[in-house]
Amino acid sequence: MIHYIIWVIMVLLYTPLFLGLYRSGWKTSDYTHAYFILPVFLWLTWRKRASLREAIKKARPGNNLIGLFSFLIGISLFIFGWRQEYLFVTTLSLIPVLYGMITYLYGSPVTRIVSFPLFYLILLIPIPAGMVDDLTLPMRYGLSIITEMILRLFHFPISREGLLLSIGECELFMGQPCSGFRSIITMFSLSLVYVYISRGSLCRKGILVSSIVPIAVLGNLVRIIALCLITYYFGEETGQGFFHNFSGIIIFIFIIFGLIGLELFLEKILQRKRI
Repeated sequence: MIHYIIWVIMVLLYTPLFLGLYRSGWKTSDYTHAYFILPVFLWLTWRKRASLREAIKKARPGNNLIGLFSFLIGISLFIFGWRQEYLFVTTLSLIPVLYGMITYLYGSPVTRIVSFPLFYLILLIPIPAGMVDDLTLPMRYGLSIITEMILRLFHFPISREGLLLSIGECELFMGQPCSGFRSIITMFSLSLVYVYISRGSLCRKGILVSSIVPIAVLGNLVRIIALCLITYYFGEETGQGFFHNFSGIIIFIFIIFGLIGLELFLEKILQRKRI
């Protein structure tokens, strides 16, 4: 009975935080993918319900000091973040709090079963705006340089001044959305779940996970090059209007087919080794 009371208290404690995040927190941090992280976490945990039920029956609660220590650290982070109105720290506290509660109340075997869903919650933590700028600015510069190099290679009249690309009589500024950060982190979140629930060795899954970001960056490069070409041939209204608003689908398709292709390639290699 005491377990249920503790969980109810924790839900009441974090409910105002999540209400604030759903209303504005994730929007202001360009982290809108976080809306589906919590539902996915609950679904991943629900999938393990049979294993959890068996592990909880064998659990020896109340004798895990690591769990208690983790819980106290998490609560301290929550209090500090709440008092300072620092969403990053307050949201971050959820992970050590959950880890500590599960480990202390039910034991390490139960924690191991839900280790991936707990790790997955990191993706709902809103990154501070300054950190996002530090991440996206080099990406934007790198993409603009590579785009210029590739289009020059095919003799297109393109020049670059900082983040401003000029192709023909048209200009394209590499703003923050052009970094592809939102698309990359969204597709990383979805692809991570796909890799987790797919069958295969740990090595194979590791290769797939490590390939998500490079494939996403390459897909964003293809999107920017396509945007430049459409703007050049059809004008700024076409390139930076309809196509710009819906070009994120290019990254989505590129990543999906890239992961499927890599998975098939790894499967063929494994089949050859078996033969």
